[in-house]
Amino acid sequence: MEPIEGKRKIFAKLSAVKALGKVQRAKVNSSISSVNNKLNSTDFLVDLTTALVGARALKDFIVDTITHGLPLIEEVVKEGLKTELKKITSCGVNPSIPSWLRHGGTGVELKVTDVDFFDRMKINPESTAGSLVYTDTARGVDSEDFNTYLYNTIQTPLKSTNWGMSVANVDILTTEFTNIGTTNNNVIKYTTSVDYSSKKLSDFNNDLIDSLSLFGSPGSASSGNFIGLILEELFGSISATTGKSKKQIESELRLKESLTCILESENDFLEDSFFTFDNPTLARIDRESNDRKNGVRELKTCGNVKVSAPSNIAVQAIKDIDATTTKAEEASAVTNSLNSAAEAQSNSVSSVNKETVKTNFFIEIIKKLQIVVLSSIMTPEFISLFAINHQIIHGKGTSYDGPIDFIKSNKKLFKSIGKIILEMLLNKLLNLVLSNISKLLTQKLVDDKVEQAKNYVSILLSLQGVSPKIIAQIRKINSPPVPNLNNLNVRL
Repeated sequence: MEPIEGKRKIFAKLSAVKALGKVQRAKVNSSISSVNNKLNSTDFLVDLTTALVGARALKDFIVDTITHGLPLIEEVVKEGLKTELKKITSCGVNPSIPSWLRHGGTGVELKVTDVDFFDRMKINPESTAGSLVYTDTARGVDSEDFNTYLYNTIQTPLKSTNWGMSVANVDILTTEFTNIGTTNNNVIKYTTSVDYSSKKLSDFNNDLIDSLSLFGSPGSASSGNFIGLILEELFGSISATTGKSKKQIESELRLKESLTCILESENDFLEDSFFTFDNPTLARIDRESNDRKNGVRELKTCGNVKVSAPSNIAVQAIKDIDATTTKAEEASAVTNSLNSAAEAQSNSVSSVNKETVKTNFFIEIIKKLQIVVLSSIMTPEFISLFAINHQIIHGKGTSYDGPIDFIKSNKKLFKSIGKIILEMLLNKLLNLVLSNISKLLTQKLVDDKVEQAKNYVSILLSLQGVSPKIIAQIRKINSPPVPNLNNLNVRL
């Protein structure tokens, strides 16, 4: 069965289920764009969930994912990285760390621009914008956030620093920054620490991965940082605050365009066309880069209006979330922050369209979750890991011509990690869909039982000579609310 036809049949069956359950939700329609698109399972499940239970369930899904789900996402992604790096570096054996990478060797030398695709190292951690992209900033090179550590290492040229002790109780990596004269030629040198001189490559890679964090240092509230990542992905809120150039924003959008092509490909054969762009795509990137430079995006739901959510929402979110002491308080803070961003997005439209625009905000978050998580890997800490292994695989001194060439050289790795992220998110969405379908079917079972009981009681009362008016009143009794599914033994 073709994917499009399969999606249409799912929506047709869902319409029947909703009719049986007598539950009024958003209109179920097989003509929406995600149904008629062969790719993008996330968009389809989002539309399916919206049609089934409405936007409120999507909002609850997002809050739960941000408040409770990020540690699991990080754990699964990091385990996937370990597996994929072992596949591409070991060739069935467990090699030693190359002598040139060990402590005292010539090491891996990389330009700062080779590991910092999004210009993060140009942002001062102590600035307002810095609070959105760094954590544990006060400790400098002793920070639990690798990006904070690397920024502070760059501030002290020709002085070696060690990474690992703050999070792993052992130094893993030694870093030295050399200022050669021009910004584009500044070099970071990586070697293993002295503690890893006799260890295997898999030990080094696994321990380094374990020491890194996707959403901020272990001691920080990752949910606040994740909200910042969401606003950056949707609006370019951080880019606008830091004054990124249009050229830099265009470079980042091209990188994400290639990643999106890789993520949406139906098979593991990745064509070179994923890394080149036709004129319509370049024109779209040009428009979006202008918008992101101003911290806005074009919303097509209400007549192509420009909407925004300023970065101060994320700054306040981090402060509010840091002040919480329980998960319930954190969930409330996350909800309030997302509501503030949704409200800000709706400020550009008329009152009649506000709720639609707010709903769009939450729908777009879910559709962008996969690329948001993958973007958190495209930071200096993980790119440094990949770049070190790039030279181990392809030979010491080998380089790549910018971020697109880097993605192209490591496309199988990013495809594999993208699939891990997608499967996890789709599994959570699918569970939400199935849970609500179960509720609809359970409501149908309850309705049937109530109707049977009313018929039986009506017959008994009529035989006892009870007034027809009384019996008519009994017939109007509604079904009770759906009980807790955990207390039912219903086989669906």
